[in-house]
Amino acid sequence: MKNTSIWLNNKDFSCQKLNQDMEVDVLIVGGGIAGLSTLFELKDSNLKTILVEKNLCGHGVTSRSTAKVTFLQNQIVNILKNSSQNASLYLASQIDAIKRIKEIIVKHHIDCDFKEVSSYLFTNKKENVGKIEDIYQFLNSNQISVEKTKLKELDNILASKVDHTYIFHPLKYICYLKNNMKNRIYENSKVDKIDKIDGFYFTTVNQHIIKSKFIVLATHYPYFLMPFFLPLKSHVETSFIGAKEVENTHEISAINIDKPCESIRYYQDKNKNYVIYLYQSLATCNVGNIKEKFDALNYNKDFQYLWSNKDVITNDYLPYIGSVDQDGTFLVATGFNTWGMTNGCLSGMVLADLILKKKNPYIELFSLNRSINLNQVLRFPIDACCNIKAFLVSTKNNVNNRQVIYKKIDGEKVAIYKDEDGEHIVLNKCPHMKCGLVFNPVEKTWDCLCHGSRFTIDGDCIEGPSNFDIRFKY
Repeated sequence: MKNTSIWLNNKDFSCQKLNQDMEVDVLIVGGGIAGLSTLFELKDSNLKTILVEKNLCGHGVTSRSTAKVTFLQNQIVNILKNSSQNASLYLASQIDAIKRIKEIIVKHHIDCDFKEVSSYLFTNKKENVGKIEDIYQFLNSNQISVEKTKLKELDNILASKVDHTYIFHPLKYICYLKNNMKNRIYENSKVDKIDKIDGFYFTTVNQHIIKSKFIVLATHYPYFLMPFFLPLKSHVETSFIGAKEVENTHEISAINIDKPCESIRYYQDKNKNYVIYLYQSLATCNVGNIKEKFDALNYNKDFQYLWSNKDVITNDYLPYIGSVDQDGTFLVATGFNTWGMTNGCLSGMVLADLILKKKNPYIELFSLNRSINLNQVLRFPIDACCNIKAFLVSTKNNVNNRQVIYKKIDGEKVAIYKDEDGEHIVLNKCPHMKCGLVFNPVEKTWDCLCHGSRFTIDGDCIEGPSNFDIRFKY
């Protein structure tokens, strides 16, 4: 069994590392699908644009996705509850994102296992049948061809089915974009500081300065955003995913609207067929014992790959894509609510239009300053309490950590994990907001329950919002 995403079997290459001062029009921070899509949408403009990524492009949240490209999403149930008008506009945005992904793949002949499938949104609980009926009526009213049916591959009562949706290999897609724009991309290039002076941004990267007119934060959980207070407007969820070989694939993509969450798709790699199955998506403050969650996923299934992913869930279930400041020069893309493939591509379209002063029908919908509805007001304290609970739970040092020793060395609080390779000693606080860390014994990582930062067994930061390692140095 491999404790990594199946997509990471794909061969990759490294781009150049930033080693000089630069002056550009647009600096993009973050090399996931959102950052690379923004770079791609701007590459033919007259703006000098570069992207920096502290690790390798696509090796964060993008590489841990189930990689569905669909507009039939379980979160539409919640958006519809808040506003039917917003739900219709969100649906249109996802369809436009799908068209754009398909256009790019077809035009550039990208070999990324892009395949058309039918999508299902289903329930196996009687009390949720009405919600499936609501989705059916909603899609009909938006001129979407939809069928009420059952999904024979999963035990369910009722499902809504649509066609013209897709699946693909996210890293193969990312690798094409990266190769296509490699002279504009700098990997292993970490941002340490962003200053604004006289209308320009001065960003410190690898001890060099990049001067820019615009800056785009396309990191999973944006940092350098203190005035925005993202922890009060969202929480982080962890999902558990497995993949294994099967005899046959099915041309379907499915997810339920129940708790626990269940999601399924198939993948064909040369002569091998795989099923990719997600089970449970929980607020990090409620994850509890990580190994138990993986055991529940893997019960009688014998997955060959096991991994987890983290998603930012906003309190109105709509992404934040737009500008932070009034002059529109500091832009952000985050909060994709587990649907990062479509919303990552969409981010590139929206942010490029904002920078180029073009009209876009989704700017107000995804604005960071959009109006607040009653459901959001009710969720503010829930999200705030979740973040507080995650902080309190993680500081107890007793979750998932029976194999870990906690002590002080030279006045520093450290955590020590022992395996056949010896002792792995790390600082026991996340550098982002000083939450305690828990050990993930399946993926062999140190995880922050508060905002989703993740570190290797020896303390290298592999996922933000932390921007620093937790390696302990004697």
